[in-house]
Amino acid sequence: MEPNYILPEVGDQAPSFEVETEKGWLRFPDYTAGSWCIFFAHPANFTSAWTMFSAFLAMKERWLNERNTKVLALTNESLRQNNQWADKARRYIGIYLKAPVIEDLDFQIAKKFGLASARRPQPGCDRLALIIDPQGIVRMIIHRPLPNIENALLEIEMELDRLQGKVTGQSTPQQPPPIQVEELSDATNENYKTDPAYFSRKKFFPN
Repeated sequence: MEPNYILPEVGDQAPSFEVETEKGWLRFPDYTAGSWCIFFAHPANFTSAWTMFSAFLAMKERWLNERNTKVLALTNESLRQNNQWADKARRYIGIYLKAPVIEDLDFQIAKKFGLASARRPQPGCDRLALIIDPQGIVRMIIHRPLPNIENALLEIEMELDRLQGKVTGQSTPQQPPPIQVEELSDATNENYKTDPAYFSRKKFFPN
């Protein structure tokens, strides 16, 4: 019989889990103990939406380090698929995603957190991201569907600053220059398409 999970709400302790990632074995919340955590749902590789999330995380690496914040991404896809995505993202747009991507093929972690970690999320799983504090307490939840991904990423950035006491009044982070998606010189390998649709040439703001 499948367990009936009670989803954590703001102010609740985040559920614990142990899992294999492409970067090795991970035990939560030990992995983020003493640090803030942004826990993303990773709906699918090879999509423009995940390109934007990956770009956001890559561009914000120093910003996240300064705020003692670690990132986790949860997906229903295999480690092999995740590695293929990471390789193409590096080759085509120079994104090297350091955040561990968690393989959750049976949706057990997704159901614990209510994260929409697949193209067709499990019933009741409509959460895009959670912010979790150094004590493992959920401090923010963002739900799907989203009218605008850029605004969601900006909201996460602003809320993390607010929770850490770094923003007062109406302060808002400044928008960075838009990313130009370009093929890198090592992307000419014949095993790769020259212009994948999920690497749109449209400018976008990752944060």
